[in-house]
Amino acid sequence: MAQSDLRVNVEGFSQGQESQPVDLAERRLRRVSAWFLLFLVLQAELGLAWDRNWHDTIGRDTFWIPPHIMMYTGIGAAGLVALSVVLLDTLRYYRKAPGVDDASTVSIFWIFHAPIGFIILGFGALIDLVAAPFDNWWHSLYGIDVTLWSPFHLMGTVGGLIEGLGIIYIFASEVGVERRKEPSPRRFLGLNGLEWGALAIFAGLMELILPTLTAFNSIAPGTSQWLLLTYPLPLALSAGFCLIGVTNFIRKPGTAILAALLVWILALGTQAFVPWALHTFVSMFGFRFRYTDRLPAYNLVLALLPLLYLISAVMVEGFAYWQRRRGKSIEEPLQRVWVWFPGILIGLTALLIPPAVMHLLMVFIPLDKLPWGTAVLAPDWLSVLFSAPLALLAGVIAAIVGAAFGEIWYRCNGQ
Repeated sequence: MAQSDLRVNVEGFSQGQESQPVDLAERRLRRVSAWFLLFLVLQAELGLAWDRNWHDTIGRDTFWIPPHIMMYTGIGAAGLVALSVVLLDTLRYYRKAPGVDDASTVSIFWIFHAPIGFIILGFGALIDLVAAPFDNWWHSLYGIDVTLWSPFHLMGTVGGLIEGLGIIYIFASEVGVERRKEPSPRRFLGLNGLEWGALAIFAGLMELILPTLTAFNSIAPGTSQWLLLTYPLPLALSAGFCLIGVTNFIRKPGTAILAALLVWILALGTQAFVPWALHTFVSMFGFRFRYTDRLPAYNLVLALLPLLYLISAVMVEGFAYWQRRRGKSIEEPLQRVWVWFPGILIGLTALLIPPAVMHLLMVFIPLDKLPWGTAVLAPDWLSVLFSAPLALLAGVIAAIVGAAFGEIWYRCNGQ
């Protein structure tokens, strides 16, 4: 009887092994690629921050300036990684490799089969690389002081946002696979490694927005003495989409706050790197700064502005806690019927924190000593009141869209 029972158990164990596809090779391919992509995308973002300051303080004599090389190396390498995974998974799909089928890939152009995140990221990188020569041509026509709103800057911005969306899908897919594993993987502060990778991407998207604030000039409607402020729009849109999205995606208490703290770490690192890199390369290659009264320095304003993300994150976590107190499970998403409320709070925070930071700094630092361009963030309070409906609307729209995408990412399961 004992031998018979043992034989049944062994056969059952073997059958159980055979019934589960051995897709370790596929998991390894996607996850190693995801971490490489995370590094390359953050490298490109740091290169972009360096590039903006290079244009402002040094100029743009050639396309092959160091920040361009850093930025486009990251973008190009990310595109090659995505293309490699698409081609490898297409080959593995036709060979019927474990873990590569219609349930774990999507079809593109009726030939290729690959995870949706790599396809999205690949198209984003392609848009950026196509925009690069046209942007160079545009600069040759109109000079180095072209605004952010030039066609090919906007094209590059769209491509970068698409890349960010693609890598979120990549990590979300692997988080979905990891969520089913028993025993659960190792965690730090309640999150596993893949969830931390996803948080880094959300933080990178929010940090990417901060330096663009000075490009959103105020609008004077008609003969009104009040100004319509546009700087809250990128803040409210990025905070609402990312903080609500990551909360609905990972569904663990404190996730939004951790994402906001990561934004602060990235912002501090960027503000430490950029002035050092500018001074180092000017000294190394004998360049000259364009303005002797505007030398690169640590931007205290951009180092403090992530405070608005942290305040918004606390509000999102408070809303999630209120929902749980009403009997909802931790695993349930933020309810769409109520998600407009944290959206309003996020819009209000995006409107009030920048002028609050600027007025606080102006108590200790004269306005002409603050970083160039940041005066736009210190408007009069009547203009703040006049602009409130626009900021609140942006926060609500971002919260609703972020909640919807967060639910989609939560349901990603290996595709």
